[in-house]
Order: sequence, then structure tokens, then C-alpha cells
Amino acid sequence: MKKLVVKIQAELEVPDDWEIVRHPSGITVLKIGDTFVDFDLAPLATTSGDPDAEWSDINVEVVEEVLDAVTGLDADLEFITHH
Repeated sequence: MKKLVVKIQAELEVPDDWEIVRHPSGITVLKIGDTFVDFDLAPLATTSGDPDAEWSDINVEVVEEVLDAVTGLDADLEFITHH
């Protein structure tokens, strides 16, 4: 068996009233109004070799197989402000 490391970095432009907070469960999350938002791995798949193929999570068996292989996951949240 081999190990696969996936690094995903996303930048979002968000309203000033969104906050980064510590959820009672101990994880750092985004707070939008009364809703807590965490980020997770969302594998998408296609069986098409077409360059314009549609990618989705509709193939539940493959998605679950990929998610079952995850042994660790961490999401770091930070605001970067430009003046």
C-alpha cells in the first residue's frame, strides 16, 4: 500500500461579517451568521475521458472508497487582509 498526500489551497473573498471561531467541539471553523462551516475533502469522479467531462460525487461507491482511505485531515483557516 502507498500513501497519497493531497494538498488543496483555496482563497475566498468573503464579507467582513464572516468570522473564524473555535467551535465547542474544539475545531476552528468559519461562522456565517448562526451557522458554523468546516471544510472537508470532497472527491469528485467521472468515467468520461472527454475534456469537458462532468465531475460529480454521484458515484457513491467510489466516493466512499476514497473517503474510507483518508487517515488524517486538517483544515487551517486564516484571514489575510490587504491594506
